[in-house]
Amino acid sequence: MDTDAVAHAAYGFGTFFWFFLFVFGLILSILWILVPFAIFGIKGILRRIARSLENLEKQNADLLVHWRETPRVVEQVSYRDPDAPVVVARDPRYPPA
Repeated sequence: MDTDAVAHAAYGFGTFFWFFLFVFGLILSILWILVPFAIFGIKGILRRIARSLENLEKQNADLLVHWRETPRVVEQVSYRDPDAPVVVARDPRYPPA
């Protein structure tokens, strides 16, 4: 194997490696500068989301209280014998409150 080819391949790999290491470091440094601004910028949005979640929780609690206070209708369940025209049993069922 030719030593010049090996040296050229090693030089090419080193250049390739250092170029991508430089690009990675450049991207990382840009992100390092920009991320704090993104975090502080999102705080207001998170506060608005938290407020709307609190409103939704209050609405859900009000709906649940209203649902529990409404009277329940008794449901009549009849079991029939398939061979006889007579109702075998009646079972009043109350929906859970």
